[in-house]
Amino acid sequence: MIFVQIPECAKPFYLPLQKAILEAGAHGIFEYYPDGVARHFFEQATQEQLTFYPEHYLHGKVDQMTHVISIIAEHDKYELKGVDPQKLAARTQSRREYMKRRTQKELEGKMTWTLGLY
Repeated sequence: MIFVQIPECAKPFYLPLQKAILEAGAHGIFEYYPDGVARHFFEQATQEQLTFYPEHYLHGKVDQMTHVISIIAEHDKYELKGVDPQKLAARTQSRREYMKRRTQKELEGKMTWTLGLY
C-alpha cells in the first residue's frame, strides 16, 4: 500500500499521481490536507488534543504501507509563525512512536519513501 500525503495547494498533482499509482497496480491511500487549517488546530487544541496518539490507526498504517510519498508544498510558509513552539513540540513528541515504527520498518527493508517538492 502506498501512503500519499499531499496538501491542497498541490491539488493539480493529485490526479496524475493517483493515475500513476493505479496504473502500477498499487493501492494508494491519500491523506489530503486542506490549506490554512494547521494554525487553527494549534491555536484551538487542548494539551490532551495536541498529544493524543491514535495508536491503532497509526500502527495499522505503518503495518500496511510499503511506500510513502510526501508532497512538499506550502500555501503559506508563515502559517505557523507566532504559534507557541511548545505546542508544536508537544505534537511532534506525541508522534515519536509512530516515526520510530516507520524508521524500523524502513531499516528492515520493508518500506521506502519519496519526498517530492511541488
